[in-house]
Amino acid sequence: MKNAEIRLAEVEDARSILEIYAPYVANTAVTLTSKVPTLEQVVQTMLDIKKHYPYLVCTRQGEVVGFAYAYKLRPHEAYRWNADLAIYIDPRFQGKGVATALYTALFQILKIQGFCNLYAVITIPNDASVALHHHFGFKELAIMKKSGFKLGAWHDDLYMELKIPGCCDPGTFGAPLPMNLLNKNELATTLAMSTALLDGSPQKVGQ
Repeated sequence: MKNAEIRLAEVEDARSILEIYAPYVANTAVTLTSKVPTLEQVVQTMLDIKKHYPYLVCTRQGEVVGFAYAYKLRPHEAYRWNADLAIYIDPRFQGKGVATALYTALFQILKIQGFCNLYAVITIPNDASVALHHHFGFKELAIMKKSGFKLGAWHDDLYMELKIPGCCDPGTFGAPLPMNLLNKNELATTLAMSTALLDGSPQKVGQ
């Protein structure tokens, strides 16, 4: 996909992010969120997430066509090495490698930060999302039957988990680094390598 880029999300991207996300909320069970957030809520969520986790967008010719981020799994301090995930792609650009490029960057940044365990909750059936997570090495943990009611029907949730290879020993290296303490050159290299996936360059997923 030419003229495309993976980069860190900025507040100015919030409106485009909301335009992608809102139809998923209003018309599908991909997310079991039932109320479309306001622009102000999207901005505040982004600012809160970016303090500790990567929040990424994929752009094509300057237009945001997908986004992905990690966020806190649970509030307890013992879970600091875990992260939950979210990813949404503009339907016009599904199947063009956007999700793979976003996840490649997201997971590498989380590894650099020192996270150990990643989790995804997928409303099923959703073959594309399940296949994407299998591609990156996620394992299926459990299915919660009829765990969410939306659009007049009950929906099942599939929980998936990825143990990040080479995870550092928390006892030695401490808690994951916040985003502002990451090496900027290393971060830029990670984003550039993920961007290269979008133009067909021969990069391996997760490299």
